[in-house]
Amino acid sequence: NDFRGAAIDMPAGPSEVLVIADETADADFIAADLLSQAEHGPDSQVVLVTPSPVIADQVTDAVQRQLKELSRADIAEKALASSLII
Repeated sequence: NDFRGAAIDMPAGPSEVLVIADETADADFIAADLLSQAEHGPDSQVVLVTPSPVIADQVTDAVQRQLKELSRADIAEKALASSLII
């Protein structure tokens, strides 16, 4: 087979991610996972489901902190406006 010219990657478009995390999860890692999808487009959807109010607060703080260093923060912020922590 000749695979020359075969696309192996595509421009990122709207995407979604659902993260399920308990109190043993690392809030910084969760925030990075959520932001990596949120920056794909303003209509991307990210959701965190956690039974832990502590993790919910820590992730919220981590997202805000990491947004400051994200080159596509404006896009991620728009996506986050319609995203959820449950």
